[in-house]
Amino acid sequence: MKSVLIIEDELLVAQNIEAILEDNGFIVTGIATEVTSAKNLIAHKRPDVILCDIYLKGTETGIDFAEYILNSSLDIPIVFLTAFADTHTIKRASAAQPVAYLVKPFTDKQLVATLQLVTTSEPDKNIVVPEPSPREKEILNWLAKGNTSKQIAQSLNLSEHTVQTHRKNLMNRYNTTSSTELIALAIKLKWIKLGV
Repeated sequence: MKSVLIIEDELLVAQNIEAILEDNGFIVTGIATEVTSAKNLIAHKRPDVILCDIYLKGTETGIDFAEYILNSSLDIPIVFLTAFADTHTIKRASAAQPVAYLVKPFTDKQLVATLQLVTTSEPDKNIVVPEPSPREKEILNWLAKGNTSKQIAQSLNLSEHTVQTHRKNLMNRYNTTSSTELIALAIKLKWIKLGV
């Protein structure tokens, strides 16, 4: 059985996640509501994966914790929990190299499937993810700047339906469930660059 550390500052949400995971064969090694307690838990029990909310109470965020893991000798994959975030947050989160994102609200099935995928498959470094077309990259850039499909359509002289079709195709192709996940993936794989 695979073990999971939950870092979530809403205790009821964390306990609900714990119940779902335990019902599906995972072991929860602990629940932390902020970064200091998460570091203490990691020191005593090393989980197979960390489920970490981006926004936490206190001065440090989930991204700070992910950067701590990334810069340590610990090699533990992190799945970020997030609601819609601004492009600066997405860019910073991508730099912390999470293995996946779960966008709130997510279903029990999405939670379990994501963690099963992360914990049962070894990442293949030789897998090449096909890049989006130049037009798709253009749309991704506009999305990352916070534009709606209608605004993108007007800027690129396309129909709104065409932009929505591109967005849907991109999300399906790269197995993302939201624009936030799609943008984060595009930044991580360097398909787009955001201004500093």
